[in-house]
Amino acid sequence: MIDKKLFIHPLEESLLEELKNNTYFSEEIIDNYKNYDEKMRRPDLFGKTVRVTMKQFPTVYKNACEVADILEMELPEIFVYEDFYYGVESKGVSKPWIEISAKTIFDFNENELRFLIAREMFNIHMGHTYYDVLIDETLGVIQNGLRVMPTDVIVQSLKYSMYKWRRISNYSADCFGYVICNDVRASIYCILKMILNNHELANNICLLDYIKQAETINEMNSPVESSTKLDEQMPYGPFRVKNIIAYASSNRGQQALKELDNEKG
Repeated sequence: MIDKKLFIHPLEESLLEELKNNTYFSEEIIDNYKNYDEKMRRPDLFGKTVRVTMKQFPTVYKNACEVADILEMELPEIFVYEDFYYGVESKGVSKPWIEISAKTIFDFNENELRFLIAREMFNIHMGHTYYDVLIDETLGVIQNGLRVMPTDVIVQSLKYSMYKWRRISNYSADCFGYVICNDVRASIYCILKMILNNHELANNICLLDYIKQAETINEMNSPVESSTKLDEQMPYGPFRVKNIIAYASSNRGQQALKELDNEKG
């Protein structure tokens, strides 16, 4: 297994420790999810999607097997569902799985699919998927008033703290996805395709102009604008693109590629 420190964002571990100390998290919340929500989802997965196997979507299966070997993890179940939108997401706690839309498989090339699959398998392996579920379930309990309600200020503070970790963990997953596909362009255009939901438009974007949008975002510092930025669960696209470019040219990124080559023999 390649040293995880070559992928994870420098802030991720400290933010995760803060997250683990959150007093609103509880075993009861996660147990309820495992025993009810997760089990309720299983029949639909097998009844309304197509499971990826050696014979069904073999390219996806092959890439997933390779990533599983690199991460030294059990191969998660992967399900393909029909949707107009691009999408790929890891879900579940007891036995996490990955869901990917048919449109994504059809419109993304193999290197782009490797990036997406690697991201989600990394999320499962690193526990990101577990904490994503815990965050969503905890906030749902609080916001639905199923427990003693904290003040709105506390709720907002909780969200900001949880979402900051979530954004940082996505940067880590992007770095791992890049190393696995070893293709900066594929990594970047995966992000653009997901944002635009159109592969032809994404391929015609002026990348330099797009990256400059990050500067505009950074200049937005009014209380309302700052609150909006803190309330985002996924990093803004221009920041994700900048992160991949910076990582690909960094010593960490280059070392990760070397270690991956050594593992492959």
